[in-house]
Amino acid sequence: MRVQLDTITRALVGKIGKLVFYRYRKSDVLIARAYKRRKIDHTNITLKNQSQNLSRLYHSTSDAYRIDLMDYATNRNLETVGEKCIYNAYNVFTIMMYKLKKLHPEIDLKTIDITYIIDNALPIRTISEAVENELLPKVTRYQSLDSWIV
Repeated sequence: MRVQLDTITRALVGKIGKLVFYRYRKSDVLIARAYKRRKIDHTNITLKNQSQNLSRLYHSTSDAYRIDLMDYATNRNLETVGEKCIYNAYNVFTIMMYKLKKLHPEIDLKTIDITYIIDNALPIRTISEAVENELLPKVTRYQSLDSWIV
């Protein structure tokens, strides 16, 4: 009996033992390489700490603020149909925070919290305020996204 394994390349994607398998979608070419652990350096640690703090900050915002972020992301997706990026509330929030960091270099994303945002009157207290300060691109009906971050 003869067996042909054409579809086995579709199954071999990921890590098996000390090998990592990749597959090109257009040509079904399978590539294997040795698994190599990344070295931990200062950049990785900084990015990890920033990401963890931004996640905590996002989850400590008010429910209405997160709903406004979801509405903004939905409107942005509708206006950018055909682009490869699909927005959701969390990635809109992180985009806004990194643009805020560029606008105010003294902000430390590893330690920022809601009280710092309110006390310093940063332009992300509402989504409409962030759009007006060009931290997020304009979308239709952004003026109605006025729920506070707390």
